[in-house]
Amino acid sequence: MRVTVTPQQLAITSGTASTTELVIANTAEVIAGFQVRVLGADPGWVELPEEQISLFPGETRTLPIKITPPPGLPAGPRRIAVQVRELTPPRGSVVIDIDLNVPAARKVQMRVDPMTVTAGKHASFGLIVENQGNTVVRGVLDGDDPEAQVRFEFEPPRVALIPGDRALINLRATAKRRLAGGPTIRTLGLHLLDPPADSVLPTDADSITPATTPIPGPAAPVPPTAPAAPTGDRTPLAVATFLQKSIFTRGLLSMAGLLAAVTIFALVITVAMSKLVGQSAADRDLALQVAAARNQTSAGGNSSLSGTVRLLTSGQPAPAVSVSVFDASNTSTPIATTATDAAGLYTVGNLAAADYKISFQGAGFVQLWYPAAATDTAATAVTLPAATAKTGLDVVVGGVPASITGKVVGDDVAAATLYLERPPANAPTATTAPADNSAAPVGAASAGAVPPPDNGNALVQTVPIGSDGSFTLTDVPSPSVYDLVVTKAGYATATQRIDISAGEARTGVVITLAKGDGVIAGTVNSPTGPLGGVTVTATTGAVSVQTVSLSGGTTGALGAFTLRGLPTPASLTITATAPGYAAQTQRVTLSAGQKLTGLTITLPKSAGSLSGAVTVLPSNAPGTGVAVTVTGSQLLVQTETQSVTSTVGGTTLAPGHWTVGGLPLPGTYTVTFTRSDLATQTVNVALDASGHVTPGSQGTSVDFNGNITVSMQPATATVEGIVQQTVVSQSTTISTNCTTTGAAKAVGEVTVTLTSGTATFSVVTASVPAADLGHYHIDSVPPGTWTLSVQRSGTSPISTTVTLQAGQVFTFNPTLDPPAAICGLVYSVDGATPRAQWYVYIYRADQYPNVPSYQTRTDNNGGFVFPAVDAPENYVIVVQPSPSAAQAAAISVPVKVSEQLNMGTIQADPQ
Repeated sequence: MRVTVTPQQLAITSGTASTTELVIANTAEVIAGFQVRVLGADPGWVELPEEQISLFPGETRTLPIKITPPPGLPAGPRRIAVQVRELTPPRGSVVIDIDLNVPAARKVQMRVDPMTVTAGKHASFGLIVENQGNTVVRGVLDGDDPEAQVRFEFEPPRVALIPGDRALINLRATAKRRLAGGPTIRTLGLHLLDPPADSVLPTDADSITPATTPIPGPAAPVPPTAPAAPTGDRTPLAVATFLQKSIFTRGLLSMAGLLAAVTIFALVITVAMSKLVGQSAADRDLALQVAAARNQTSAGGNSSLSGTVRLLTSGQPAPAVSVSVFDASNTSTPIATTATDAAGLYTVGNLAAADYKISFQGAGFVQLWYPAAATDTAATAVTLPAATAKTGLDVVVGGVPASITGKVVGDDVAAATLYLERPPANAPTATTAPADNSAAPVGAASAGAVPPPDNGNALVQTVPIGSDGSFTLTDVPSPSVYDLVVTKAGYATATQRIDISAGEARTGVVITLAKGDGVIAGTVNSPTGPLGGVTVTATTGAVSVQTVSLSGGTTGALGAFTLRGLPTPASLTITATAPGYAAQTQRVTLSAGQKLTGLTITLPKSAGSLSGAVTVLPSNAPGTGVAVTVTGSQLLVQTETQSVTSTVGGTTLAPGHWTVGGLPLPGTYTVTFTRSDLATQTVNVALDASGHVTPGSQGTSVDFNGNITVSMQPATATVEGIVQQTVVSQSTTISTNCTTTGAAKAVGEVTVTLTSGTATFSVVTASVPAADLGHYHIDSVPPGTWTLSVQRSGTSPISTTVTLQAGQVFTFNPTLDPPAAICGLVYSVDGATPRAQWYVYIYRADQYPNVPSYQTRTDNNGGFVFPAVDAPENYVIVVQPSPSAAQAAAISVPVKVSEQLNMGTIQADPQ
């Protein structure tokens, strides 16, 4: 075959499809099948029109390969490979590399909270700077105002953000205040500028080192110039407003004048009011007497009704509910009304002895009649005797059903699930999951679970979320407090608590679904202690999260690192690199929502390396996909032999080769080679201070430079061979023998079976191509004792017992007996005339006379031979002059295995 890829270098953009063309030509002389695979790329990136194709000799096929990288893919070079493998002999394989380059796309967003601050000399703002691009953003924060009167102090003053990361910045704006007058409006433009050429920015995107002293800003009225000013686009990323109050405001001056006027007016009023005091006291006594008399007239009784009103949804007291008492015979006009207090209690007094009905109603509540009736006719009358305080007339009220409408936002909210839950009494306040996932929010659960989190809440409703993220919850019991919980596999559970009033139609609810809820935290060490400034990267599939270990001081513990926003559940490769140190790699598996702490990575200052090649016996083929584990006293490194030719650390490795660096020197190491289908091998190696293998550990498999050559035996056995059968030909003396035995030849379509207990392997010998005729091959056979059987219809089977060892290739070449044969002569009934060129048919007894199994014609002497027929079997032999003529004779005969059945002379005349 001949394979080409055009082009082999592509510039790709996240979310945009790029296409390269794969051309496959069949250079063989037979029809060939090919399988196409793309290696090194997530399957979701790649679109192939066909993964398997068949080509005629000389045919060429062009397959477009569409590559669509996901949004957020970090900038930089990547390499993938296209593998084309023949499915037919000689089963060759071709791998062609494709170099991909993701261009850098810088995108920074800055938000201010609050956007407007009213203050005196100083105003404080919070800034959120987020890297929404695919490359590292480094910069110096700066600000300006049109009057150049404001001094800006940012804490921290600089940021270094990896893609997807964000930083929280405190801004303190300072300006001189006016002595008197209204507030001064100062518009603040906020920038992120390129750092000066001589500045050094932090590399820890996890924790920015705060400045020890504030950056001096411009002094009014002309801003000073810094010796190494940052450069870049002066277009503001965000704008804030500083409403600066004067020292003496207009309101304060107005208040002073008003206070003087009030003082004078108070003196005048005091004199006038003293004359009215005596008359007012007399009027007050008279009014009290009139009111008492009026109450006695209208009340007409000394009994009372009381009780408590509570909410149906939560059981909490329901304040401000209107309580109306009616005469049981007339519910059109209430006799008395009151309202519940803050504790939900109500009392109606001065009632006469009678039967009453009580109604409860409030804004947003459904009207209720005591004890739980929807209408006055269904209400139960309360009988109130004279001079009685009837208590315990308690009811529960429910609000008009509410509705909640909102949207779930995030990079991919499709297939998420929203749960409406009622938290238990005295539950802590829930919050939306923080964007950095540094701690699990109260009430949150592991992402990826289809059911709601098991947090003790009562589930009220469940709503699936579509691709647009919108949702609507109707018929929500109200009033009540609810938790809105959003879950999706691989994402952090988001929880938002809302307080719904009775009958409320709540809109505009926004819930953010953050990608990844896994966390890995730990420490990077060197041989002398914790190590800062180390780049730590977690990779799984197309997701890559990067941070830098802390440098100590005010930033946190030296060498500490935290990787946030990791997808779960997942297996991740953790890589730690730093200049002057050997890179280290570890494999970590996170369960759903897991936050792993205490991971320790040790980087040695000086490092040696081991490398080598693995072959598989007996063919000495490259041992691809073999796990190589190097273990030292305080080190464990794992790698795998290459499956395709690739470059690792600047070294090109062929299939079956491997290399491991970063080995502390001197040291003694155990190198273990494992693959599921191969027997495990172990080699012990000692490296001196120069990285060379010590003479004591050198041997046939290890050389001076640490190159290890290993030949691995299969963990299973192989059974193979060629099945032959004795060749027969038509005898020249049919009256004596049907066939003549010759040399054995290979035969196809023979069943070969291996059996041991319930385990069975079965294959059929090859018929094509001619070079493989009669061959069979059974691999991956577990060691043990097996029964090997060879069987072909028409001949006696062969069976033998074999004991197989791991790695053994057992060859068995059996020769089968000749097949069964039938022959004879056809003559006239009088025996004088041979029936030349007559037709002879053989039917299986259960298929007679419909379908003949074999047919031939007699020779000029009336003889016929069937040199190979299935046996054992019962046959019917029929002779006739022509296919359309009537049967002249029909004879039933049984045929045994390998039997040479001579029918003698069959006498027949035309019918």
